[in-house]
Amino acid sequence: MQDYTLTNHDIDMACHEVETFCERANGEKRDILRTRLTVEEILLNYQEAFGTNGTFQFQCRKRINRLYASFSIPGERNDVVHTNGGEESVILKGILSGMGEIPTWQFKNGVNYLTFTLKKKKLSPAVSLLAAVALALFCGMVSIFLPEKTVNFLSEEMITPVFDTFMGLLSAVSGPLIFLSVAGGIYNIGDIATLGKVGKRMIYRFLWMTLIFTTVFGVAILPFFPLAGSGSSSFQLSELLEMVLGIVPDNFFTPFLAGNPLQIIFLAVLTGMAMLILGNKVGIVSLFLEQANAIVLLIMENISAFVPVFIFGSLFNMILGKNFSVLLKAYKVLPVMLLGDVFLMAVYTGLVCIRKKVSMAVFLKKVFPVFLIGLTTASSAAAFLENRKVCAEKLGIDKKIVNIGVPLGQVVFMPGFSILYFVMGICMAEIYGVKISPVWLITALIIAVVLAVATPPIPGGALACYTILLLQLEIPAQAIVIAVAINVILDFLATAVDLFCLEAELTELAGDLGMLDVEKIRKTF
Repeated sequence: MQDYTLTNHDIDMACHEVETFCERANGEKRDILRTRLTVEEILLNYQEAFGTNGTFQFQCRKRINRLYASFSIPGERNDVVHTNGGEESVILKGILSGMGEIPTWQFKNGVNYLTFTLKKKKLSPAVSLLAAVALALFCGMVSIFLPEKTVNFLSEEMITPVFDTFMGLLSAVSGPLIFLSVAGGIYNIGDIATLGKVGKRMIYRFLWMTLIFTTVFGVAILPFFPLAGSGSSSFQLSELLEMVLGIVPDNFFTPFLAGNPLQIIFLAVLTGMAMLILGNKVGIVSLFLEQANAIVLLIMENISAFVPVFIFGSLFNMILGKNFSVLLKAYKVLPVMLLGDVFLMAVYTGLVCIRKKVSMAVFLKKVFPVFLIGLTTASSAAAFLENRKVCAEKLGIDKKIVNIGVPLGQVVFMPGFSILYFVMGICMAEIYGVKISPVWLITALIIAVVLAVATPPIPGGALACYTILLLQLEIPAQAIVIAVAINVILDFLATAVDLFCLEAELTELAGDLGMLDVEKIRKTF
């Protein structure tokens, strides 16, 4: 490999070559820009550490469906990605988490090694899922002309066993995935005290506002859902106590073997908090969790590639079994979820406009670009740079809050998805006749909020969350087909609403802390 120096010229040349390679290899456009910016930031950090006389080498390569850019920088041990505790480190991690990847770093024989991973451009999940639904409907119409014996063979001997196997695989991977996401997420927050007043209050508001909004909206929509088995659904203190005690497992491994999501989350919280308290003493465990998480994420991502086939087979099987009407009963999810999104946006718009005395038209016009990116891409990562720009330049939020709040908020603050999970759970329960008691509702609320925070940033993330949600709420596994199919549409809207709420929440937080330029947010274009 050719040697380069850590001069601005060679750094720019390396960034350009990485960008060119990714474009020619058909990489995701939104990831290419982020990769270039991140590579440039890292090399500039090494330039600051080793001077312009320092050298580096790099190479780009393809492997299966991924693109790799590897860098080697001789010199002292210097992990500029993970050990820098300043805001720039948070920004960097935010960009990379938006890509769904964190660059691997290791120091060996006097050389710092860094590897960036990108994904090749793929067909939109929405397109492939819609194609699967259309093909299932077509095959279902054709099956009308098949003999009953053939229909039974297809349904009972072929599709059902494959469905059960796929669901078993999902359950096996989803448990560890949620455990690693929750435990790693708690630990990666780091010592909360180091974030200072801003960081602590930010995390507190993110979590509590998500819980409050989901609870209020959940209570408001209960009249729209006739509770199954309403005669026995009165509140019993013993049931609540049983649920609370049931969260605590008998041992560490039983929750994973039995597939008990609440117990898995309980263990994850305990593990994350213990690691947070021990700090540097658990560096090896932290590294293990990070690497294990990368493995499980890759497995789930590959499993999600078969989701269109899974949807096709499941819907086709519904038609063969004359159960397709179940899908039509799920119509209520769409208007209720739309009502929830309007509720979130209306409350936050009112808060900002009334408390900050801002014109509604001015505020909505300023936040619309980020909302539009989320609505058209269903990706908060795609809106990351624009989100930072809008918060700092148009809303007048102090850069200290922007630098911490945008990357952290896009991962942690997801009231739209929390409401989506709750609505999906209660709708599926109504369809399949699951008894909805007060304890059931509390369980659904807890699971929805936790899953909204812990949703992995990968294509199969929502699939894993729906598996956990339905498993805990004792809803038949067949409901996941309906949930995933509907999620294709609602994912775009929920992402856009989450970005909107994040901008408004950061505005409110900045105002409360005296870190908001009120004149800038009121200023028209």
